[in-house]
Amino acid sequence: MKYQLKPEIAILDKDGLTTTAGWVLIYNVNSNTGEFTSATYQYLPIGVGLPAYSYIDAPKSVKEGKAIVRQDSKWIYPSDYRGQTIYSTETGVESVMQDIGDIPDGYTLLKPNTEFDSWNGKKWLLDNDKQHQYYIEMASAQKNQLLNEASTQISYLQDAIDSKIATNKEKVAHTAWKKYRALLNRVDVNSAPEISWPKKP
Repeated sequence: MKYQLKPEIAILDKDGLTTTAGWVLIYNVNSNTGEFTSATYQYLPIGVGLPAYSYIDAPKSVKEGKAIVRQDSKWIYPSDYRGQTIYSTETGVESVMQDIGDIPDGYTLLKPNTEFDSWNGKKWLLDNDKQHQYYIEMASAQKNQLLNEASTQISYLQDAIDSKIATNKEKVAHTAWKKYRALLNRVDVNSAPEISWPKKP
């Protein structure tokens, strides 16, 4: 034939070696994960096989959320959530999916609505006990801070009184701070967040 109007198509035997040199469409995969990476044409001389990590049987197309992976001698189509944010059902802490496959046990795509949510196996529910405990801890910290401030003021004013140098204004302040501290001590943090804090002198 004077002109070759079509490229020669390579023919491979049952062992995967070329018996007729030519071009072949191959499907390449990642050497570590087996994930499909590209389809390319490859020229094969007689007596050679396919390049490493390439195959001549075509995978099928997939929709969003699926991957194409070569496993053993066939194509598989696992779930693909890479790049999506997932949440620990234990702590609610978020992370990003890095690998092909289903979402790991103990994680969900559903985002907690609050930091006090708990996972019930299907969805997040507000954990009232966890929320209340948080409010108690916050109220306790605030109460301790205010008590320390009051005690510091009382101590300073008491020194002035003990030294008989206190002004009338300082004596009045001393009484006011002691009353304030007494009221603070009566604050029940277990009623948080519904707490009426005494007014500071």
